[in-house]
Amino acid sequence: MADDQRYVIDESVQHGYVGQRDVATFLPFLAPHLEPGVDALDVGCGVGAIALDVAARVAPGRVLGVDADARQIETARASAAERGAENAGFEVGSVHELPVADASVDVVYANAVLFYVPDRPRALAELRRVLRPGGVAAVVDDYLGTVVLAPELAAMARAPELFERIVAREGGDTRYSRNLRRLMLDAGFTRTRGVAHAPETYGDAESTRWFAEFAAGLFSAASTREVVVGEGWADEAELEALVAAFREWGERPDAFATWLYCGALGWVD
Repeated sequence: MADDQRYVIDESVQHGYVGQRDVATFLPFLAPHLEPGVDALDVGCGVGAIALDVAARVAPGRVLGVDADARQIETARASAAERGAENAGFEVGSVHELPVADASVDVVYANAVLFYVPDRPRALAELRRVLRPGGVAAVVDDYLGTVVLAPELAAMARAPELFERIVAREGGDTRYSRNLRRLMLDAGFTRTRGVAHAPETYGDAESTRWFAEFAAGLFSAASTREVVVGEGWADEAELEALVAAFREWGERPDAFATWLYCGALGWVD
């Protein structure tokens, strides 16, 4: 989670959203670099799902997960203890000041984190700082200019726009990730390679129903409503209709949703 992400949804929904993530689904292009003995850093690790997958891949190497949310770090530590992942550690810290030494890891990655961060150049420079010579960084984020919702019920049509406005109000950018090759070169990476994939794809009854409830939870949250209504982007009635439309959509046999993640790998010499 980003350092200053101020809008929240129900914690159990948030954990359900990120708690099942893994390398194969969200960072497939990083997998070839996760060899036994590699030391890795997960920036914005959340509840630690991807970090624990990485830990199993790099052992006896180590992985450290860093996140600004102490509650999520507690959850990650508990999950590591439950799995016996002794090579995984988790610390509270900022993406702008990572709690690790210069040139101390072989792999660093940030998945769905930096679009919340106002100072992305500083964050990318931190990723560059912690890498050993020959190391690789992977940064990937939602690119919400590609959202597909079908069939698009009229009352839910504004959902992507409203979410993008909320993120932008806090200094984030839901479309920055298309520029990650350039941004990583500007941050000092020697070379970069662009990547894209669509891990957020919902196309069967179980997944569309789950995504509909997630979206309903997001737009039902008091913090979301306070911003949206307070800024005059929509009124309470429109939000109620949006939430109801998502729940109706989630029960349709033809519901489908997806969007693209864009990113880049960056290397240092």
